[in-house]
Amino acid sequence: MKRLFFILLLFVLSIGLIACSTTKPEDNNNDNDNGNLIDDENDRDNDNEDEEEDADPTDEELLHERILEIMASLSIEEKLGQLFIVGFPGKTVPNSLSNTIKEKRFGNFIYFEDNVEKNLGVAAMSNQIQDLVLDEVGIPAFIAMDHEGGMVVRFTENATHFIGNMGLAATGNALNAYNVGKYSGMELRHYGVNLNFAPVMDVNNNPQNPVIGVRSFSDDPEVVSSYGINLIKGYSEANVLTTAKHFPGHGDTVVDSHYGLPKINHNKERLYEIELAPFIDAINAGVDSIMSAHIIFSAFDNELPATLSYKVLTELLREELGFGGLIITDEMRMQAIRDNFGVAEAGIMALKAGADMLLYAESTSTSVEAYNGVLNAIKAGEISEARIDESVYRVIKTKIKYGLFEDNQAKLNLDSEKFNEHYEFNRNLVESSITLAKGNVDWFNKEKSTLLISTKATRHPLLPGYSINTDANSFANVGKKYLDDEGATNVRSHVIGTSLKSSDINNIKNIAKNYEQVVIAVENVTSTQANLINELGKEVDNLVVVALRNPYDYLIYENINNYICTYGYFSDAVFSVFDLLLGKFEATGKLPVKVNGLN
Repeated sequence: MKRLFFILLLFVLSIGLIACSTTKPEDNNNDNDNGNLIDDENDRDNDNEDEEEDADPTDEELLHERILEIMASLSIEEKLGQLFIVGFPGKTVPNSLSNTIKEKRFGNFIYFEDNVEKNLGVAAMSNQIQDLVLDEVGIPAFIAMDHEGGMVVRFTENATHFIGNMGLAATGNALNAYNVGKYSGMELRHYGVNLNFAPVMDVNNNPQNPVIGVRSFSDDPEVVSSYGINLIKGYSEANVLTTAKHFPGHGDTVVDSHYGLPKINHNKERLYEIELAPFIDAINAGVDSIMSAHIIFSAFDNELPATLSYKVLTELLREELGFGGLIITDEMRMQAIRDNFGVAEAGIMALKAGADMLLYAESTSTSVEAYNGVLNAIKAGEISEARIDESVYRVIKTKIKYGLFEDNQAKLNLDSEKFNEHYEFNRNLVESSITLAKGNVDWFNKEKSTLLISTKATRHPLLPGYSINTDANSFANVGKKYLDDEGATNVRSHVIGTSLKSSDINNIKNIAKNYEQVVIAVENVTSTQANLINELGKEVDNLVVVALRNPYDYLIYENINNYICTYGYFSDAVFSVFDLLLGKFEATGKLPVKVNGLN
C-alpha cells in the first residue's frame, strides 16, 4: 500500500501545479510532452492493486518525481530565473553579473562575439558561470550561442569555422549536415556551450529576404527538413541542445525583424505546405526547442507577432502540432518587439502566449527590467505560478535529458588533434559546396596578368593578425597573397566601396583593360556595384564574378558568363575559389535555390 499512498500523494501535488496550464495534452511520438508537463502520472487503471504495489517505478515516473523534488526547493524568484537567457559584456564574468545572479537568480546565459574573441578563457568563464549558478540555485545553466555556421558564427579562432546551411545543401549530401552538427557540437561543449540556437529551418523562398538568405538550406521545404534534421541529430549526438528557428517561418519576408515588424499574409494552406513543413518534420524528429519569430502571421493572428501570440505558440505549436519541448523567444530587444511593446510588457505577453524562455541578450540591465516586470505580474496574479511551473518543468526536464546535472563543465585543455580533424573535414566540405553556377573557368591561368576586385571584409578575420573591415582582409588582397604564394607574378588587387560613382566605375574599367583576366567578388551586391560588374561584362572577355553570400545577386547582372557561388565569406570559401581557378578541383556544388538564368 506504500506505493499506492505515494502515487496518491504525487497526484495531489501535481493537480495544484497544472491548475492554470496554457496548454492541452495531446499524444505525440517524438518523446516530447506537448501539454501539461506537470501532469498526473497516477491517473491510470488501478484495477489490479496488488500488481501496482509490487511494480517498480518506471524511468518516466522517476524523472517526474525528480523534477518535482527540484521544483519544490525553488522560490518563485528562482523559478523565474530559469526562464531567462541573458547576455553580458566582456570576456570574463563581470561583478555586475555575479551580483545579478545572486539577486535575480538568472539561470541561463548567451555568448556573443565580444564574449569569446579568440576563444581565450571561454572554457574557464563557462565553468565560473556554472559554479556561480549552482552555488546560488543548484541547477546548472544553459549556456547558449548563435552558432549556425557560415555567416553566423561566434567562435572564429581556435575552433572550426564550419560551412553554412546553404553551402551544406549545395554539397548534395544531407549526411554532411549530421557530421557538421556532431563535430561543431563537440567543439561547443569543449567551451562549455550546451545550447545552440540552430538550425535555421526557414524556407528562403524570397530572393529579397534581407536577413535569412544563405542562413537557410534551400527554398525547398523537403531539402530544409532533410538537412536541418540531420544537423539536429548530429548536435544531439554531441549532447548539445538545438533550436529550430524562426517559427512559424522567416523565409518570405522583405523586412528584417531586427529593425522592423514583418507581416506575412499567406493563407494557412500555403503556410502548412511551405513555411511550417520543416518545423513539423523537426517536431516529429524530436527537436527539443523551437525559437519563435517576431513576425505577424495574419492567417493565425492578425495583431500580434508569433512571439507574443497565444494563437501561434499555444493553439498552433503546442496543441495543433503537438510540440512539447521548449519554446524560446527570439531576442526580445529586436526592434520588431522593442518599438511596439515595452520591455517588461513583452516578456509578460510572451509567457502568457506560451513561451518557456525569454531571450534578453542585449544587456543585463534590460534583463533585470524584464525580470522585475514579470515578477510583479506574477505577484499581482496576472500570470499564475502554475503557468510558470509548467515552463520551469520543461526547462529542468531538458537539462536533465542533456546530462547537465552530471556534466556541465567545459574542458580547459584544447584537443588539437581532434580540432584539426574537424578542420580538414570542413575544408573538404566547403570545397565540395563551391558552385560554378554558370560558365567555366578552364581558361584561368596564374601565368596571365590578373586583376582581383572586391569590397572590404565585413565579417570575420580571414587571416591571423588582420581585423574586421580592412582592405588587407578583403577577398582581393587575400586572393593576391594566395596567388603570389602559388607562383603568380602579375596580380593586382583593388578594393572598392559599397557605393560607387561613375568616375569610380570608369577608373576601374580603365585599369581592367590592362589585365588578361579579371575576378570580381562582392557580398550582397549593391546597385552601383552591379553597374560596375555589368560594364565589365561588356568589355572584359575573361571575367569571373563571385557571389560571396547570396546567389540571388545574379538577378541584377547582365552579360555575365562565369559565375561562382560560395554561400559565405570566410577563409575556406575564399581559398577554395582560388583552388578552383587554379584547376586543383572540379566544382561539384549545386544551387539549392532557384535563380532565374541559372537553373
